[in-house]
Amino acid sequence: MSNLEVVAIISPAPGKADRVEELLLQLAKHVHESEPETYKYHLHKEIDKKEPEFVMIESYKNKESLKSHQGSDAFKSLVKQITEESLLAKPLAIYMLKAAGGFEKRSKI
Repeated sequence: MSNLEVVAIISPAPGKADRVEELLLQLAKHVHESEPETYKYHLHKEIDKKEPEFVMIESYKNKESLKSHQGSDAFKSLVKQITEESLLAKPLAIYMLKAAGGFEKRSKI
């Protein structure tokens, strides 16, 4: 069975990109240290706009691993902070994907 790939598009509210990035990096650190069935958790930042969007590219062992991630205290805390601080311009766009072709070289970001 192949991995479950997830792409999340995060659109910060005007002036909130730095705070959103801070929270996403905190979560990424937690995921790296605590979620062994999360194989990839790459945060990307758009560079061509004054108000950048973020793209999180994720890879999980399976659906259960994703559910575990979404049920973690760290993830729930992120969602709570984003909501309470009104950090997003629009709701998250989340895409669950299966690879259809191509390749990935081994690299560390």
